[in-house]
Amino acid sequence: MKRRIVHALPVLLAAAALTVAEARVAAPGARAKTGGRTGEVNALLLVSENYGANYNLFRDEAEMMGWNLTTVGVTPTVNECFWGGPITVDTLVTELPDLSPYDALLVTFSRSRLADAHSQLLESPEALDLVSRAAAEGLLIVAHCAGTRVLAAAGVIDGKQVTGTPAFANEYEAAGAIYVGDVRCPVWDGNVVTSMDGQVNKERNCQVIHAALDALRAGRSR
Repeated sequence: MKRRIVHALPVLLAAAALTVAEARVAAPGARAKTGGRTGEVNALLLVSENYGANYNLFRDEAEMMGWNLTTVGVTPTVNECFWGGPITVDTLVTELPDLSPYDALLVTFSRSRLADAHSQLLESPEALDLVSRAAAEGLLIVAHCAGTRVLAAAGVIDGKQVTGTPAFANEYEAAGAIYVGDVRCPVWDGNVVTSMDGQVNKERNCQVIHAALDALRAGRSR
């Protein structure tokens, strides 16, 4: 399958193919249809201590699209950085030996402008192993803002074009990634999607994630 790289302005074309009119918004728990095809999404949301407020905006958008979401964390409860309240996760990173029910793993938002962004995940060998296994088993890997540093630590972005919080650009590049800068649109390269501006891009992020999943599924069926 030809390698697919989408970022900055070109991603607008990808997103344009998945407009709100074409992506039929389903009720939570229903099957979301994109481009006339059934595209049920079962996603793991890897949530860190001090999670960011944009987590809630993204989750609301994903649920409106009918995605089935499972939260996973290092600890049973994770706290917000400034808004949203504590989250009791559905499962722990140590309780997922079988990833076959899932299509994607998403490293969700954190307080990305601080040096300790996602420190709980970075300091957890089990969390990093979960990300590595997900990539090895063919799941789509997604990270928002400073979440890209978790992908770097897990060793899953070698050779990939990525965006992410600029303060950690050296970590992305040390992991072999090609850092395209703090771009305003999602960056899609093969089985990895990275993004910035979660508040502005919540709908576009979901559209590009769904398009990337469709591409991965189409490749597996050939």
